[in-house]
Amino acid sequence: MDESEKVARSSRTGSGENASQSARPKQHDTTQAPPAAATSEPKPSKIKQLWQKSGLDLITVLMMIKGSLPPTIAIAIYQAPAVAAHYSTLGYLMAIFSVLGMAIMPRGKFIQTMSLNVLAICVSAAINLLALWTAMQARAHTKRAGESPTAYNSSASAVCALWLFAQIYIINYARIKRPALQLTIIIYSIFTIVSMSYGPTFPNMTASLSFMKRLLETTLSGLALSTGVHFFFMPLSSRTVVFKQMTGYLGCINGMLAVQTKYMQSLESLDPIELHAKHVEEQAQHAKKSKKPMKARGPLDTPASDALHGTLMKLLELHSKLGGDIESAKREFAFGKLESKDIKQLWQRLRMVFAPILGLSSAVDILRRHAQRGHWDSIDLPKEQVDINKEQVESVHRTMRALHEPFAIVTENIASGIQHAQIRLELVKPPKSQAEDVESRSLQAAPGSPMFAESLRENLEVFRKSRHVTLERWCHENGHQLPDGFFDQPTEDAVKEEENVPEGQRRQLFFMLYIEYLLYRAGQATLDLVLFADQSKQDGKLAKSRLILPGGKTMRKWVIAVFTHADSSKGDHLLEDVEDGARDSVYMGQEFERLKDPEHLPPQNAMERFGNRVRGIPAFFRDPASAFGFRVACATMSVAIINYLHASQTFFQRNRLLWSMIMIAISMSRLSGQSTYNFILRVGGTAVAMIGSYIIWYIVDGKTAGVIVFLWLWMTCAFYLVLKVPKLIIVGILSIVTSVLIIGYELQVKAIGITASESNGQPFYPTYLLAPYRLATVAAGLLVAWVWTIFPYPVSENSELRKDLGASMYLLANFATLARELIKSRLKDGTGDETVKGTHGYRLEKSRNEVFTKSLMLLNEMRMNSAFSKFNFSVGGKFPHEEYQAIIECVQRILNYHSLMIYASQTLSSADTPEFERSAWSQDFRRLLTSVSTTANQVTSTLALLSSSLSNGQPLPPYLELPQPFAFVQRLQKMDKGILSVKHIAEPEYSVFAVVQICGVCITGDIELLAGHVRNLVGEMDFSFKALNPSDDSLDSNNGATEAKGKEL
Repeated sequence: MDESEKVARSSRTGSGENASQSARPKQHDTTQAPPAAATSEPKPSKIKQLWQKSGLDLITVLMMIKGSLPPTIAIAIYQAPAVAAHYSTLGYLMAIFSVLGMAIMPRGKFIQTMSLNVLAICVSAAINLLALWTAMQARAHTKRAGESPTAYNSSASAVCALWLFAQIYIINYARIKRPALQLTIIIYSIFTIVSMSYGPTFPNMTASLSFMKRLLETTLSGLALSTGVHFFFMPLSSRTVVFKQMTGYLGCINGMLAVQTKYMQSLESLDPIELHAKHVEEQAQHAKKSKKPMKARGPLDTPASDALHGTLMKLLELHSKLGGDIESAKREFAFGKLESKDIKQLWQRLRMVFAPILGLSSAVDILRRHAQRGHWDSIDLPKEQVDINKEQVESVHRTMRALHEPFAIVTENIASGIQHAQIRLELVKPPKSQAEDVESRSLQAAPGSPMFAESLRENLEVFRKSRHVTLERWCHENGHQLPDGFFDQPTEDAVKEEENVPEGQRRQLFFMLYIEYLLYRAGQATLDLVLFADQSKQDGKLAKSRLILPGGKTMRKWVIAVFTHADSSKGDHLLEDVEDGARDSVYMGQEFERLKDPEHLPPQNAMERFGNRVRGIPAFFRDPASAFGFRVACATMSVAIINYLHASQTFFQRNRLLWSMIMIAISMSRLSGQSTYNFILRVGGTAVAMIGSYIIWYIVDGKTAGVIVFLWLWMTCAFYLVLKVPKLIIVGILSIVTSVLIIGYELQVKAIGITASESNGQPFYPTYLLAPYRLATVAAGLLVAWVWTIFPYPVSENSELRKDLGASMYLLANFATLARELIKSRLKDGTGDETVKGTHGYRLEKSRNEVFTKSLMLLNEMRMNSAFSKFNFSVGGKFPHEEYQAIIECVQRILNYHSLMIYASQTLSSADTPEFERSAWSQDFRRLLTSVSTTANQVTSTLALLSSSLSNGQPLPPYLELPQPFAFVQRLQKMDKGILSVKHIAEPEYSVFAVVQICGVCITGDIELLAGHVRNLVGEMDFSFKALNPSDDSLDSNNGATEAKGKEL
């Protein structure tokens, strides 16, 4: 198993053991790659490898058992005669609702979801009781004399149909608008459909009240069982989940550094031409085996770079999810050690470690750009260019060799620091071998010991001083004569004023400063994390557990967030894949949704304001969420109509089409690709459950005790998919629900008898007939839902992906503006203390974190939509998947580089170095950099223009001027020729400048690529004139978006 797979498993399971192992510093030579070290260990057995791949541990097994207990208890207690007599034919629904109670959720999310579920059920009971009253009134006023009380009544059926349509329409509108209410809306839908399906058969309000009371009791009993199991069997708090995720997060950072180290070491002797020949050979072999073309490889693309990219994606995904889960941890009542503010501060320090690590991973992209620009892997070039390429490759080799030892040392110290923080914060247990050997390592403080922080500080100081040695060596190798120890004791007369670094050398120097600066900042961030952990330990916060209550402000925010967009992007991951209909999971802000109306001025009086509210009515029906609600209502009624017609009502009841309606209401997706994917998975999950039901029932010959035990075992295994395989959550849930439907009904018949079971109009079927019936009804409902997703017109992931990309570029423009303001304020010392609420810097930093998190979540969603787009039925030309994927990668890189620029500018903040302690050069440099006119505004305006063009599908304007590279070097040298002299390269601001310069060049390069991809998708307006015929005097004016432009006259 390679390093990226280990990291992925660690981040997925959140296992403290795996994370601690990855965080543990190696005792062997640090220059050796981690995977190579593992080769000396004996290869584990096949069974052990399978167990490791499964990700099963004690906690996971207990959570699987926890999820299966509520429905098992519901079915078991139903076997008691008193319980069976009370719940009658609705008893199996108690087990269904106990599954939907999701007892496996963390406490904070469970309490929130359960409170909403109970509220929704009570509201649904009240509304549906009103609906039944109106239906009974309709029956009473249209009943014929002498007619049977239970005879079919068209008026009662029509009234129930109207109520059903209206409720399904409204709640599915809310389902799109409030993604946090997904599970609540599923429960409301089931309650409503059951009520309105039986409603037309009730003779009077006495029967209606009796049924509604039993249904309400059954539903609440199922949720009560889920609540009891949640609190009394292995209670799991959101804080516990967050701490496990933090452990995996830190382990993922360690794994990323390990892969990064391996890749950079491979660059010390990498030959791009030889690597290109290997890629060509691989492509030839792939062409023989598959018709699908192999992905193109770049000059520096190796398996190590692929592993690094995969690890980065895992880290970004975990980073965005952890931010949302921390909000839940801060809100819940808990019995623990760290308070909410401590968790917040810990997360802030983790983010500070994350930022430079993200920047280090971008070094791969920087080198790849340089290699592609120079065609390092090509031999079909002029001899002069080949020689230049050879020199540039050799320069990379020298740089990597120079960085080899510092990189290995600092990454080992970071790994040790992360392990120390985990031990001190009690996220992991200290290794036994370390505990036994702690005395023999007294000279070098081990992770977990009180002296570790001081040891880490000394090591970082040694690294900082060693940078001076590295820079002096670089100066001597490149012909810049400096006295020994110049950077430790600089003198103005020691260096001639000539020494501005030439262009080629400057690129190499900037890249070296980039790596060393980020390494040092990563080490400093790790030291801050270590000091926080030590301080928490010394303050006694970890000495004992205490009752932790959220503040009133937190609770108020929580309540508001549940019913607004504020909480829409923080849903539980267990529900994200159950219902894919909620696409609007990232709130873009009012500015994005409420554009200025070009047809109406702002209202000036009460009448005009009232008119605006009236205009909101047609706006409601135009909303895409309203269209989705209408689709679901129509799809549900296409089956429900069978129940409301006289000729087919009996057919509906006898063949159990109720569950077809339920499947339609809870399984419809807004997007066609997701709908196709979910249809296949749900039918597959139901078919698996049917086979499982045969095994459960017949392996014990229908004996009640044995059936319950095997049903529990089956549901326990199904919860493995829910917990460990996100892509198959749908299969797991459907397998559980379908098996409960089949087995629960058969045990219900044994408990109350065949006669009582058939009292609701449904004939008894043995298991071997009932299971196919369930499969047929569920599959029919899923098929109807799929048809109504693409009829009358499909909403595909293709168009949704285009709009999402436009939204992501809008957020990116916002982020670029924040970056510009933050950097400018830090240069002018105008941010104040960014940790104090109310300061300018605090507000900017808070906004930056919010926009960054939203962007990451939107990027993850776009990747998901991009994957689902493969399930769309393509009619006409193919979907340009490669173009959209390239745009997603460009947006991700631009976001990363802007984030890195903001992070680097923290060194310029007054909080780091007071003005009176700065050198004269530092103060002059800041003033000059502030006065330099940059292209930051052009970046923002270009991103906004590209966002609007792609969102609306409009061609780009002609002669679009793209931002030019951030030419800081040339502009600064024009203002002061000696400002970038080689004698200043050890100044902290010089390293910051190198980072900002590299990021600026990469940003403008990516915007150019981004504009090209957008132009390929939407075209460009062409106002040129083209002669149709040389002998014809007429000219054709072409003002459309064309593929080929004519020559301008």
